[in-house]
Amino acid sequence: MKILKRKTKLISSFLAVLLIISSAAFLSACGSNTTSSNSGLKGTIVVTTYGGTYDEVFNKCVVKPFEKKYPGVKVKLSPYISVAKLQNGGAKNVDIVSLDDFDIIDAGNKGLLTKLKSSDFSNWNKLYPQAFLKTDKGDTVGLSVEFGAWGIAYNSKEISKPSSWNVFWDPEVKGKAAMMSQYIPDIIMTEKSTNSSDDNMAPVWEAFKKLTPSIAQYYSSFSSPESLFNSNSIVISSWFNGRAIALEEKNPDIKFTIPKEGGVLIRGAEGIVSSSKNKEIAEKFIDFRLNADVQTEFSKNLYYGPTNKEAKLSSNLVDKGITYGDEKIKELTVPDWNKLLSQREELLGKWTEATSK
Repeated sequence: MKILKRKTKLISSFLAVLLIISSAAFLSACGSNTTSSNSGLKGTIVVTTYGGTYDEVFNKCVVKPFEKKYPGVKVKLSPYISVAKLQNGGAKNVDIVSLDDFDIIDAGNKGLLTKLKSSDFSNWNKLYPQAFLKTDKGDTVGLSVEFGAWGIAYNSKEISKPSSWNVFWDPEVKGKAAMMSQYIPDIIMTEKSTNSSDDNMAPVWEAFKKLTPSIAQYYSSFSSPESLFNSNSIVISSWFNGRAIALEEKNPDIKFTIPKEGGVLIRGAEGIVSSSKNKEIAEKFIDFRLNADVQTEFSKNLYYGPTNKEAKLSSNLVDKGITYGDEKIKELTVPDWNKLLSQREELLGKWTEATSK
């Protein structure tokens, strides 16, 4: 019996060691540079995010490693918040907001975000130029933490690889196409495909009038195309490359392509709320997220491109179509959001008028 007890004790000790090793391996699997810091930082920050799978990867690849590096800091995730809610005082306890590029710029123009300085970020000079989000006065109010491309997702079993944005007007996809509702990148792409200009948008609205009877759905949620493809309700959709790649992992028939007109660079970004009382911790958190190793692991898990030029992705990941590298980024249109934001109400009003059946 004594021998049995001793063996049991040894096995228990061995399993405990294994558990510790496994936990450490899990954390290190998403981002290195997690050595505990003696910075003395203490406190809790609240970061808004997008929910679902995004939060799972965000927790694993960013939050947990950050808390390991700064043991005195806790990070709480909060649901996504709009610029309107931010403006109406709905983010009193929020320190960092996660928003698309145009919303960060909009919030910055409204004085809702803190001006960021290069001296507060060790990764500042390692970022692609497109990563800096600036107000109409030239102040940087947000840093892009991930890049994506807006283009065409399609079912390769049902249609050939599209070469042009004009495929949406092709009789072959009539009743089987989807586009985002009230989404300026779709308007930009249609402007390109109709050879229109900012001074003459009439061909764009005429194109949407012709398209609308053929559209299965103008969707309002970025996740909608997944269910539409899975139910065979559509064979083509305007969409993000990251989400399309993730769907392709489950359904190999779904592919993504950038048409000959190009695509639109989509930038997920973070900004620090002006009312935050934890700005130093918030700066450290964003800077940590911009580390090359952290960005690489995030890309591996969620298929968004890194914004740090030093982040390295395998050829296998690059071949999947992730937005990666200077050449690929330069191929995409970066909208002048400061100009477009002043026109947004008019543009979306015209779009609504053109697409009303």
